Amino acid sequence: MIENDEQLQQAWEALGGLYRALASYGSEILPANPRNYTIIAQGPLAEIRKLQPEVDEYLGLREPAATADALRKTPSGGER
Repeated sequence: MIENDEQLQQAWEALGGLYRALASYGSEILPANPRNYTIIAQGPLAEIRKLQPEVDEYLGLREPAATADALRKTPSGGER
């Protein structure tokens, strides 16, 4: 969870590195071996999928997870 601007900066730098890695893999590995690219790209993609929602939440671009969970429940406590 990102709690301050310093952590936000670190997350942005990490995301940049992850995207650069994917671009490199795409130009070096994908043409020669698409199957290996798919396997190798999974790690950076998983980390991007973890970090991006944290950045979005810190910036107010999405609801906090607890709020989103509460909104999905009906007043009787059941799931929609």
